[in-house]
Amino acid sequence: MEVNDNLKVNIIDEDNIGNGICKVNDFVVFVKGALKDETLEITIKEVKKRFATATIKKIIFPSSKRIIPKCKYYNTCGGCTFLHTTYDNERDIKLKYLEKLFNRKVDYKKNKNEFNYRNKVVLHVKDEQIGLYDEKTHELCEVSSCMLLNPMINNKITELKRWDLSCISEIMMRVINNKIMISVTSSKDDINIKNIKCDSLYINNKHIKGEEYLIDEINDLKFSIYPDSFYQVNTEGMTNIYNIAYDYIDKCDKLLDLYCGTGTIAMWVHDKAKKVTAVEINKNAIKNAEINKELNNIKNIEFICNDAKNIKGEYDTIIIDPPRKGMSVYVIDYLNYSKAKNIIYISCNPNTLKRDLGYLDKYEIKKLAACDMFPRTK
Repeated sequence: MEVNDNLKVNIIDEDNIGNGICKVNDFVVFVKGALKDETLEITIKEVKKRFATATIKKIIFPSSKRIIPKCKYYNTCGGCTFLHTTYDNERDIKLKYLEKLFNRKVDYKKNKNEFNYRNKVVLHVKDEQIGLYDEKTHELCEVSSCMLLNPMINNKITELKRWDLSCISEIMMRVINNKIMISVTSSKDDINIKNIKCDSLYINNKHIKGEEYLIDEINDLKFSIYPDSFYQVNTEGMTNIYNIAYDYIDKCDKLLDLYCGTGTIAMWVHDKAKKVTAVEINKNAIKNAEINKELNNIKNIEFICNDAKNIKGEYDTIIIDPPRKGMSVYVIDYLNYSKAKNIIYISCNPNTLKRDLGYLDKYEIKKLAACDMFPRTK
């Protein structure tokens, strides 16, 4: 097998990131955008020691679950990986992967909205063109819209293309409660975009005009959002996650929220405990959390700016929501020797979750649920 070889193959399986799997003389080949039970002519793109990668040259016999991608950028952008199949099939592929990984049934909650769910985007500017980076090459794919984005953001992209973009490298946009925030990264502080129509404008992290932060309102709670605030880009998915976590928690005296960010989870579940302690290492996130606490007039949460590995004390229930790399050994040791009755682990990476659960040998898994935060993507 050589690069640029054209081969006729039958797809025997699928992986969880949008590839079909076939074998050529017992050698595994991953085919981008292929589906199980398809017969294809493929072109080999890369040959490694244990596997090869390929693209589709011709579909000879398509899957009944194949659909025509609605996005004209699908083959160049790289942001979406499942637009070639139905959303139901995407869910089945991801669920199959999770249940095999954890060797147990998973309660999988998909979104009502498979498109237009993203409330935030970071657009890159190169040679005065606006677009998204290909994830592997960092080549710019110029776009005028994205099917995953809130329509207000898509409408604003057209307006952005009329700017003088010569000194601009990045444009972040958020839409919260039908208000739009724009944050521009530029080689100059004084750029001629101050007349842009938006509700909040920042240039090089400096507030220029409009509201200093936007406020989201969900479940009778208010959340302040700055340009650099960590806030889930999918409000429906976030609500699903938090509601599941809420239902997992019994009433208790003391609750600990580790890696608390801007305090959204702590506030969502604050009525489950007499006292909530929330820990986050990022100073700006804690500042944001204190504002949220005031906005909601919540009295039983204490926010602490510290590394999660330094936590001490005993709690009835512990919530952890670590970054993609998972927990440190210090936090794992703390949890294993804690006397907490319940641990709620929220993860954005199933593989590090699987690893960490293996280290929590003083506990056993009672329930496992998945929420679709990024429909149509891997």
